[in-house]
Amino acid sequence: MKFKEAIQTLEKHALAILSQPNSNIRLLAVGTKEHGPLSKATDYCISAYVPEKLTKAQLKNRDLVAFDQSVALAAGAPALERIELNVIESGSDFTPRQTLSAPAAFRGQYGGQTPAIDTQKYFDQLRCGIGITNPTDEYPGQLSVGTLGFFVRDGHQQLYLVSNSHVIGRSGNAVEGESVVQPGTLDLTANELQIMNTLAKLRNRTEIARVRAVVPFQFVSGSQTPINRVDAAMATINEPGRGQGDVDRVCYGGIIRGVADAYRTTATGTLVGSTRVHKVGRTTGATEGNVVGVAGTGMLTYATGQAFFSGQLVIEGTPDNGGLFSDRGDSGSAILNDRHELAGLLFAGSERQTLANTIADVLRELQATSGLTLRVVTG
Repeated sequence: MKFKEAIQTLEKHALAILSQPNSNIRLLAVGTKEHGPLSKATDYCISAYVPEKLTKAQLKNRDLVAFDQSVALAAGAPALERIELNVIESGSDFTPRQTLSAPAAFRGQYGGQTPAIDTQKYFDQLRCGIGITNPTDEYPGQLSVGTLGFFVRDGHQQLYLVSNSHVIGRSGNAVEGESVVQPGTLDLTANELQIMNTLAKLRNRTEIARVRAVVPFQFVSGSQTPINRVDAAMATINEPGRGQGDVDRVCYGGIIRGVADAYRTTATGTLVGSTRVHKVGRTTGATEGNVVGVAGTGMLTYATGQAFFSGQLVIEGTPDNGGLFSDRGDSGSAILNDRHELAGLLFAGSERQTLANTIADVLRELQATSGLTLRVVTG
């Protein structure tokens, strides 16, 4: 299939395919039959991500419908003659990379192995990739942490940080003015928790920003399945506050050099745009990956309801990582390509893949919600 045809097919039939009863498909995306970096592709297919790949016999025994049957039921049997299909194992369902949260009594048991790049400490100089959270309505009983993605400025040069709605926007429930603190409360020491034993004390010592805009989720309701493109929110940086000399820097790593263009193809079908990516997140630190799918489409479950997402980047880690590309607590991380251009905002994943909103969608939705003209801070 050609790239444009694959995109159009997915946009037209994705919801119907995913809505088929007795299906184990969790996500659809435009990928390749060989399944690998899209930069090497000239022919494309519709990829179905399932928790476990099963044989036809196993599907029958579990009363599950195969991918080709789902497509035939949704798009019509003749469509199978022109649609290339591939099934990929995800290892689990796709869920938001929920802000890592735990009861205060269990502090220290949920951090995982500290990354080689320490993203979990207190930073005098604000930068991308460090641990943050919105503690409203949970502290001190619950502790949480996510990741600061990147920074933007408006037309008046006011500085804002950007992360996920489920990190700093309380999954759409936050109101303007709520606190964003750094480090995340899950990364505070026992002594710090004792000293800052109320929300007021925590804000006084660790607040770096206040919520400015949260892109609202459109949840599934009855027969209505609205489409979501982003899980994003922004917060106004406090003035005076922490140092701002490194806000174009990804933790201890490189500088954000620009904003990536949307993927497109040449006349010969070759994808234009870098598909080699990396990120720095609070939990897994610096990791590398490849974009293996675009236009990712699926249903994700939040605490407040189910949300249908489309237009997502699908990323798999490279063997160099020795582990996952992302995990809980990495929510909100900026995704950069190998030219250090901002390509996306990490928000969800499975055991084997990570999902990211495209940067174009994030900026457009934040501008629409805030009423501001925003530009990414670059070096």
